[in-house]
Amino acid sequence: MNKSIIQLNKLLNIFFLEVGIIALTLAILFFLGKSIGHSWPLFSFGLGLYIFWHLYHLLQLLKSLSSQQMLQASIKFGIWKEIWIQLQLFQQNSHSQKNDLITDLDNYRIFINKIPDAVIIINTKTNEQKNIIEWFNKSAQSTFNLKKKKHTGSHINDLFTELAEYDFSSLKNNKKRMTIHSPTDQNKIYSLRIIPYHKSFKLLLFRDISRIYWVNKMRKNFIANVSHELRTPLTVISGYLETFETHFKKDKKYLPAIQSMKQQSLRMNHLIQDLLVLSKLESDTGKLKRKKLIDVPEIIRSIIKDTQMLTDNKYQIEANIDNSLMLLGYENEIQSMVSNLINNAIRYTPAGSTIKIAWYSENKNIFFSVNDNGEGIEKQHLQHLTERFYRVDKGRSRSEGGTGLGLSIVKHILNHHNAKLKIKSQIGKGSQFICCFNKLG
Repeated sequence: MNKSIIQLNKLLNIFFLEVGIIALTLAILFFLGKSIGHSWPLFSFGLGLYIFWHLYHLLQLLKSLSSQQMLQASIKFGIWKEIWIQLQLFQQNSHSQKNDLITDLDNYRIFINKIPDAVIIINTKTNEQKNIIEWFNKSAQSTFNLKKKKHTGSHINDLFTELAEYDFSSLKNNKKRMTIHSPTDQNKIYSLRIIPYHKSFKLLLFRDISRIYWVNKMRKNFIANVSHELRTPLTVISGYLETFETHFKKDKKYLPAIQSMKQQSLRMNHLIQDLLVLSKLESDTGKLKRKKLIDVPEIIRSIIKDTQMLTDNKYQIEANIDNSLMLLGYENEIQSMVSNLINNAIRYTPAGSTIKIAWYSENKNIFFSVNDNGEGIEKQHLQHLTERFYRVDKGRSRSEGGTGLGLSIVKHILNHHNAKLKIKSQIGKGSQFICCFNKLG
């Protein structure tokens, strides 16, 4: 039988026994009083005595509860005995749960303090203010020179000015990782991850990435500086090669060598241009520029027209463009993205092939896709295509004039627009590159 049913039967038995005893007692008092001519006064006295008995035990119970100590039963029979037993059991369970919670809380505090990363908990909705610091671990104390009395209850923006315009309530923002400077040392860089938990509370996790950050910055600066320095001598070399080509136009002995050098200098110039573009994209997070509404259909049509002129219409380009679709973004970057993807399809597709270009919307998203019917790409290469200088066929890429940076540039541009690149390919059937944008930009 169910435990709750057994308990209910027990309580009903006690109740009916209590009612039976009091009914029998009052009946005896009534008939005893009747024999002496005072039946109702004696009955009322017995009933009043019973009520007083209940009130007395109720007062004892209230005293015990207000003392906040372990309950001790003051009666050993009747319904009050069962009330005390149930309250004692409830109190014991409450104490047991409280002790378990204290143990869990202590273990949690030990665990969170052992985490090497700095952890700060903020409350995004309080009665008076938002984004108030509620708690932080020992690592946060030592990392940011925090003090419990001074910083608990203070605004997170008072500590990190870079977070002044950050919207903690946005679920979209909470998925991002931020790069933030230490308020105590500007050379210290932290990766900030915001994790929502328990209603309005947010957990801020700071990880020190200073070494990686400065190494990457040094690498980017090095590439940018070298690229800038190479442009001047390369321009001079290209100029002399054009002069030599004109001078030795009919000389079969030197002309092939000069033309080969000119071709390589042109390829190097393309490489430098791509490196400079990539360097600019990496250093520019888009914070200093404002997005504007871009007429992407016009950009696509213009690039298709230029491509067909440059290739002497050797490729059949089919365009499916929704002229009503505009995009909120950075025009120069979108132009570079479209150009890179179309030129990429041209470069790696045999002459006479069909290239399909589409600009359309679907399921609250906007898509730009370039589909070719070239040789296709093997599956193991797909995840590496956006890496710098990665080539599936190195010899063919160089012969076609590729730098290995086009898709890397596309990836950075899409990151600036909170967009994603999907690549689909089948050997012998061709490849499809799809850029997925949010309609809101």
